[in-house]
Order: sequence, then C-alpha cells, then structure tokens
Amino acid sequence: MTNAEPEHRSSEAALQEEVRRSWVRRASVPVVAGQGVAFLIGALLPTTPDPDRAGLFIGAGLVAVTGVLWFALVPHAWFGAWRVFVACTIAQSVVLVVLLQTSGVASLYFPYYLLPSLVMVMTGERRQTAILGALAFVGLVALALWGTYGGPPDTVRDLFAIHALQLVTFNGAAIAATRAVGGVVSTIAEHSHALSDQARTDSLTGLGNRKLLDEELPRLLAAVARGAGPLSIIAVDLDGLKGVNDRQGHAAGDKVLVSFAAVLRKSLRANDRAMRAGGDEFVIVLPSTPNAAATQVLERLRTFVNAELREWALSFSAGVATTESAADPAWLLAVADDALYADKRLRSPQQLAR
Repeated sequence: MTNAEPEHRSSEAALQEEVRRSWVRRASVPVVAGQGVAFLIGALLPTTPDPDRAGLFIGAGLVAVTGVLWFALVPHAWFGAWRVFVACTIAQSVVLVVLLQTSGVASLYFPYYLLPSLVMVMTGERRQTAILGALAFVGLVALALWGTYGGPPDTVRDLFAIHALQLVTFNGAAIAATRAVGGVVSTIAEHSHALSDQARTDSLTGLGNRKLLDEELPRLLAAVARGAGPLSIIAVDLDGLKGVNDRQGHAAGDKVLVSFAAVLRKSLRANDRAMRAGGDEFVIVLPSTPNAAATQVLERLRTFVNAELREWALSFSAGVATTESAADPAWLLAVADDALYADKRLRSPQQLAR
C-alpha cells in the first residue's frame, strides 16, 4: 500500500460517482420526457373528461419548464449527492399538482406519482429513497384533504386507503431495490479499487510501481508550478543484486528487494513516495523538499541500510534531482539518473560487485 493510495482512491471514487450520475441522468431524461408527453396526450384525447383536461395541460407545461431548467440550466455540481433526490422531489410535486387538478384521490393519473421513486432506485441511495417515499405519503394526505374530488367522505377515505397501500408497497419495494443496487455499486467499486491498487503496486515489494510513478510525477510537478514548493526525487540503484541472484538464486535476490523496500518505508517521511521503477531500480519522490533536505533523506536511508541490511552487505548508488519550477518529468528523471551514475562511478569496483 503506497502513500498515494488515498489520493488515488479519492479521485477514482469521484470519477465513478460522476459516471453513475451521468447514467442516472441519461435514464431520467426519457422518464421526464415520457411523463410530459403522456400528460399532453392525455389532455388531447377526446375521451378525457373536460375537468381533467386543464390539469393535464398544466402538468405537461410544468414538466417541460422544470425539465428544461433542471437539465439545461441548473449546474451539474449543485446539490451534490442529493441532486437526483431534489430532481425527484420536483417531479413528484409536479405530479401532485396534476392530481390536485384532476379529481384528487380519484384521479386516473395516480400511477405517475410513483415514477420518481422508480428513478431513485437507480441511485442506490436507500435513505434518500425512504425520505422521498415519506414525502410522497405527506403529499397523498394533502391530496385527500384538499383534492378536487367531490364524492362522499367514505369514498375519499377508501380511495386514500387504497392509494396509501399502493404507495407503501411500491416504496417498500423501491427501498429494497435501492439497497440491492447500492450493494452492487459498492461491490463493483471495491473490486475496481482493488484492481486499481494492484495495477499501481509492485507485487514483490508492495511499493508503487512505474505506472504510479508516471501518474504521480506529472501531478506533483503541476503542483510545483502552482507554487507548492520544490520537488526532489532520488534515483536509487542497488549495487550487486545481480551477483546475489547468480550466487544464491533469484529467491535470495527477491528477499534483498523486499528487505530494502521495508527499510525504505522506515526511512521516509509521511508524504514521501517510494516506487520500484523496475528490477533493482527505485525512485523516491519528495514533495515540498529542497535539494539539501533530499540529501539528508538520502543519508538517513544509507544509515538505515547499513544498520538493518548488514547480513546482505548491501549498498546502493543514488542521485538527487530538484526543481523549483515547472519541469518535464522525463527531464527530472534524467537528471536524477545522471547523478546516480556519477555516484556509481565514484564507488570502487569491489563495492559494486558485492
């Protein structure tokens, strides 16, 4: 697990949330459009009772106006995780107006009142679906008390009871379905995180790999350009690992790499990042670190290696590169590599061959 994992998880979660909202939005548009068209067709049908016609025209107009405002003018960032809930509440209110204008609890258009809860199922937000169902029930009470149906009180009571049962049953099913969708979404997200972490992690050492380095370095250099302070990197090359592999086998060489990675973790600070670039090559990324401080980190690493990896007689060559302004990642890595090979040339052949 690398130091950069929380940042990657946060960005991936944001991306997944944006994708999910996009799909809910795509599904909501035809639902809203279909509702408006249904109200308009109902208003134009010759079999529609005249008292209901005006209410259906009003409903079609409200659907058109609120749909255009919501999908075209309201910024996507508004309301955050509650955006779909707010949209469904608006849609539910529009249908309630239609019901109030078309026979109240006796309205033939009551099934449209259940559509917003159907949209909420796609979000996977069980609590929001339950709240929307509670608001729908409050609206049904208002419909029974102030609706335009002029029938006997017993009939109003019976219709209210029937619709209340329908509403409770439908929303109960919607809550259960929302829970199931939420579970599926969570499972997919967990698997996605696991695969993403695996793709950015060296399987042997558990450090970040070259893919993570290629992603992190441009981002950190962009932060430098915005004034985040100097960025230093240390290129590290283990000396004599090939000799260990030749004399003791690759299993011994793997132990050396794992042991060195453990020492790296101990010697670095909380915000530093260590990646295995490949083979016996490592890169240490030090955000907000000037060259002098990076050199101190390097010396601390040498002290740890000498103290804790004595059994392997392990040494390494290293080079530091620092930038205080915008820079190309490849250039910064090349500078560190040049410094590394200069350090390697200063070491005795015997030391490098160990």
